[in-house]
Amino acid sequence: MASSREIKHLEYLRYRLRLCHNEGPSQSWRLVGALEDSSMSITYNEVIAARKRDLVTPAEVAVSTATQILRNHLSTLHSYLAFSGKTEDANVGREFLTGFDEGLQSYLDSLDVKARTKSDRRSHLRAWHSVVCSLRSPSVRMPVGSPTVENQSPFHKLLRHTIASTGLAAKTLARRAGASTSAIQRWLKGGYPDRRTFASVHRIEVELGLERDALLALIPPKTSPNAQSSHQSIPFRERHRLNTKKKYRLSYADMSEEFLREWFDFFDYKTSKSPQLERSDEGSWRVLPFDKIGRNLSPHARRANRGCPTADIALNRLRSFIGFLTLPIECGGFGVPADAAQSLAWLAVPSAIEGYLEFMSDRSDGTVHAGHAGFCALGASLTNAKTGYLVQQPSFASRVPAHYARRSWADACSEAYQLYRRWARDAKEQSRKPYEPIQGLLNLSEPLAPLFRAVEALDELAAQAAPASIQESVYKRDALLLSVLLANPLRARNCMLMTWRENGTGSLYQREDGQWRLRFGARDFKNDRHAAQTDYDAPLPRSMNHRIEEYLCEHRPRLLKSNPSGAWVFPGKTGKKWQNLNKQVARRTRKLIPETPGFAPHAIRHLVATDWLRKHPGDYLTAAELLHDKLRTVLENYSHLRQDDSFNRYEEHLNAVGAAMKK
Repeated sequence: MASSREIKHLEYLRYRLRLCHNEGPSQSWRLVGALEDSSMSITYNEVIAARKRDLVTPAEVAVSTATQILRNHLSTLHSYLAFSGKTEDANVGREFLTGFDEGLQSYLDSLDVKARTKSDRRSHLRAWHSVVCSLRSPSVRMPVGSPTVENQSPFHKLLRHTIASTGLAAKTLARRAGASTSAIQRWLKGGYPDRRTFASVHRIEVELGLERDALLALIPPKTSPNAQSSHQSIPFRERHRLNTKKKYRLSYADMSEEFLREWFDFFDYKTSKSPQLERSDEGSWRVLPFDKIGRNLSPHARRANRGCPTADIALNRLRSFIGFLTLPIECGGFGVPADAAQSLAWLAVPSAIEGYLEFMSDRSDGTVHAGHAGFCALGASLTNAKTGYLVQQPSFASRVPAHYARRSWADACSEAYQLYRRWARDAKEQSRKPYEPIQGLLNLSEPLAPLFRAVEALDELAAQAAPASIQESVYKRDALLLSVLLANPLRARNCMLMTWRENGTGSLYQREDGQWRLRFGARDFKNDRHAAQTDYDAPLPRSMNHRIEEYLCEHRPRLLKSNPSGAWVFPGKTGKKWQNLNKQVARRTRKLIPETPGFAPHAIRHLVATDWLRKHPGDYLTAAELLHDKLRTVLENYSHLRQDDSFNRYEEHLNAVGAAMKK
């Protein structure tokens, strides 16, 4: 039986979360056919040119029947494009592909004309649809989609419908009114006029036969999408900014041949199926295909066509430790000569370990944090009495100066192990507090509302961008990304590695009933100790259908132009894996959400969970399902909300006592 929970928060979203792996046979998903040939984008100017070739030959005179038929068909096309918010320069999109049938019906329903005229226009548009299909791959299947025109503002609805009723091309109407053709393109796409173009809007109102200010009165109050965020100072970010100026980490170029040999031997030990030395059951590192890795790896964490993110993290910890060892004592370091510091053996020298952990605390205003815990976990795994990599190789004792190796190697490893354990137990604080960047939103009654406004601002920026430009597609990509993070608050890595394929085998797929879903295997969460180690298969809100299909049809192919075989849902500008996804979300939120200094995708998870639990006290199971986290993790991270709930209930109790005393 399916596990289902009604989701009614997120302000504008309403959908069910269904865990597909629990469904019975009658509920199992069925894949829908490909949206379209995403590698092929055509404009309406190309469609019109093809139609002209079909109808009018050079030998025909301008007054021929074929020419008049073309004019009638063009009039209908211009009307339909205006209704859909497009012009001839735009790429063919959902309105003639996945959403044609419903878009056609919505258009015809909006017309106040005779039945015969409606019938003619239906015939004209079906003819245009045939031209579009002939210009695209004949094998493409057109699944049923949601309506082409999604929730329109009153301004855009009136503008599109009145232009559609004229049968004129939007550019032609703009020229007649003496208005900018590029401006009317932006408005039809979803942008709004600014004060400088109000005179043009008045002229267009006259040309359309509307009362003065009929359009202007529908323009919402201006909220600039470029509003600057508050200059709130985040202590962690300020420390990080200052610390990055004090470089001390060992560079890749300065790693010695001896150290690299040590490293690659250790790398083989951690990744081998049958290591030569003892290794704990949980002591191995996973090696993954590159399309399953969400970060850039150094060459020293790769093997053939695969890589190991854990190795990359471990090497960075070692580079920092060795950098500290070589840092002069007067600068807070250990003062070891560079040629003597590059060895794993230093991880069994207690004085060096203690000095480095104190050094880390000094750089974090005295905090003992997760960075300490990570380094201690690495060191403890190497000095464990039974399975420690260093313990099993006493020859490492000769790789540190003699005055640091006065006791037996086994005793040194044992003391180091105990030291790691003590520091790890104290590493309970957070240097980076996840709530600090979003505190301004958490103070709001509707903390998710600014994110919805950010999506709207990105849509407006896309409308103002040059038609069919990369920048327009970048804005649409970012708007879809924020929408996905709001609806299905997964980790940034999942969004970075999210795929879509025409055969329905990607992470993003569509059922035959038109609903879009996201799925990931349990292995995609294995490296996150907080995540639920189960398959993930959850729906996206149907209200997002239009946004998803428009993006896949028009904007994603543009971003993948230099890499048409790429499967990423959210590619970078070059069509490759979008490595800077985290930074881009932080940039967008900093610029579009003035209540915060900007935040990365992980903060959205906190916003969603906190908002849900505040409005549904005690419903930790739903929060865990939304985040795809272990229930224990949610209970630990949001226990403070249980305290709030207790005090709210106690306040009700006190109010009841006070009311009883007044009787």
